[in-house]
Amino acid sequence: MKIELKPLTEADFSLIVEWVNAHDEDFIYQWAGNTYSYPLTVKQIEDHYSKGINAIDAGVFIYKIIDTSTQETIGSVQLCRMDLIKSEAVVGRFLIKSEQYRGIGIGTTVLKELVRIGFEEFSLKRIKLNVFHINTQAIRCYEKVGFIKGQIHQNVYQSLTGESWNGIEMTLEKELWE
Repeated sequence: MKIELKPLTEADFSLIVEWVNAHDEDFIYQWAGNTYSYPLTVKQIEDHYSKGINAIDAGVFIYKIIDTSTQETIGSVQLCRMDLIKSEAVVGRFLIKSEQYRGIGIGTTVLKELVRIGFEEFSLKRIKLNVFHINTQAIRCYEKVGFIKGQIHQNVYQSLTGESWNGIEMTLEKELWE
């Protein structure tokens, strides 16, 4: 499957709400930390991005993931917390809409393109992300692209089943990417 990243618009927020709310409270925390409450609403997203999106001043660029064969939007990902002085940003809120699109390489393809955008179009020197230790599929994807595990934060979240989740910081330096 061939994919393409295109800028997401506020009109696409309802898709994200639909995808996230197909899951439980643990999923929303895994996807966005404590930024939102369950169930997610368009208003929560609008409030969070009150400074706008897809602009340097906003500090966040959100992309929709398009299946080019059908032109269907199958996910979203963002490059956020952009710090042009430090030349770094964070990959966040990476979401593939349903299981049928997971485990077939889409995540790796998307992340490679997002990293290329960060390093080539925004001249970043470092891209970071955070992931919970229970998300082994995502960790494998990030490592395939070159991200390296860093600091581990113990017991960041307790799931609905009582399981403690550890947070892992991962980083990719432009020098290593090249």
